[in-house]
Order: sequence, then structure tokens, then C-alpha cells
Amino acid sequence: MKVAGELLILTREHHSALSLANKCLNAVKANNEVEIQTLCAKISQNFKMDYSEHFDTEESTIFTFLSEKSDDLAQLCAQLTLEHQQLYKISSELANQPESLEKFGKLLKSHARLENRELFPNIDLLSAPQRRQILNSSAKHGSATIYE
Repeated sequence: MKVAGELLILTREHHSALSLANKCLNAVKANNEVEIQTLCAKISQNFKMDYSEHFDTEESTIFTFLSEKSDDLAQLCAQLTLEHQQLYKISSELANQPESLEKFGKLLKSHARLENRELFPNIDLLSAPQRRQILNSSAKHGSATIYE
């Protein structure tokens, strides 16, 4: 699938999110307590900081712009915004609730895929200035924690 230039940074960040989600799910599947505890501590400490720029860009640009295009897109953007809040909440509690790591991993994985597959293909509905705003906002993102 060809990715619009305005979405390259966000799509790369989704790739990192999918890698993290798989790491979480694999740790749970292997029942590796040391890895689970380490991941939970790292995610709890860093996830919000790592993903706040990404989520803010999506919410203030893509979600805002696409919500105006149709009721279906408005509903999808509302769902994705709610998932951002859920990811923040679950991640902040992981250090004390490692049993939630699987839930976090599944939500992160499904969330990134939903944006890539259902939301991002609608970028063509946006005006050139709106698309530039997405690119300008995402170009300011810092680097995220490496969850190894």
C-alpha cells in the first residue's frame, strides 16, 4: 500500500508501535516474568511521553479534519481518540498491573492497524493546506524510547 508523503512519519511511528505491541504479546505468550516486569516498568514510565506528540498530531489535524468529511469518519475519529485515552490509562498503570500487558498490546496493535487501514486512506479528502499542516506537525516529533 502506497503511503501519502504527509503520513510517512506517522506510519513509521505506527511501525514502532506495532513492534512494541508484538513485544508485549510475545512476552505474555512466553510467560516471561522478567521481560513482562521490565516492559511494564518501561512502558509505564515512557509511553505517554513517547506517544503524546504522535497522538496530539493525529487529534489536532487528521481527526479534526476528517471528522468534518462524514459521520462515519467522525465516529471513527471519536473511537480512535478514546483509544488514545485508554492506551494512556493502561500504560500508566502497567508498573502496578502487569496482568494488563496483554490488553495493552492487543489495543496498541489493533489501534495502529485501524489508523493505517481505515483512517489514513482517507487523506485524499483533505485540502493541500490541511495535508501540509499534518506534515509540519509530525515533522516536529522527537524520537521514542527503544523498548528492548
